[in-house]
Amino acid sequence: MMKYPATLAAALLLFSGAAHAQLGGRGDAPIFVESDTLQGFQADGRAVYEGNVRATQGDSQLTTDKLTAVCSQTAASSAAAAGACEEIRSLIAENNVLFTAPKLQIKGDRAEYDYPTDTITITGDVIMTRDKEAVIRGKKVVYQVSAGLASISSSGDRVQAILTPQQSDRSAQPAPGQPAPSQPPARPN
Repeated sequence: MMKYPATLAAALLLFSGAAHAQLGGRGDAPIFVESDTLQGFQADGRAVYEGNVRATQGDSQLTTDKLTAVCSQTAASSAAAAGACEEIRSLIAENNVLFTAPKLQIKGDRAEYDYPTDTITITGDVIMTRDKEAVIRGKKVVYQVSAGLASISSSGDRVQAILTPQQSDRSAQPAPGQPAPSQPPARPN
């Protein structure tokens, strides 16, 4: 077990080797991780970030108290390459989880981001906010990031939603069954 100070936590995403991952459908952009501490478990293929964790990629962000990155490892062809991280398989966030993407926020107690399926599953007392259009509460949200598709369930309870219709310029249009507003007569020139 290795323990690194916070300054190295931002520089070390996982271990040595290439780490290919995405956070919000942007697999080619780098992921920047900040935390108070980082512990690397190279033999297990995982890294544990703790304390004010923020993982950012492009315009998507995941904040939490604890983040565990799990990677698939290379075969041990040499002692130097043994345990090198091939690609990140999942991110597991625990406590005070907040996933944000453009016009979307999902808050919960625990989240698991599965890279092969590009899906984040957030559980606990979940609140999903979609821009200014909707606030949805449940116990579990499964969000397919690239597709922008969410499934919300509530484990025996009911899902609750507040939907806010978008306001448009309806003042110029009369309500159904109402006469059109009268226009002042034009002035003669």
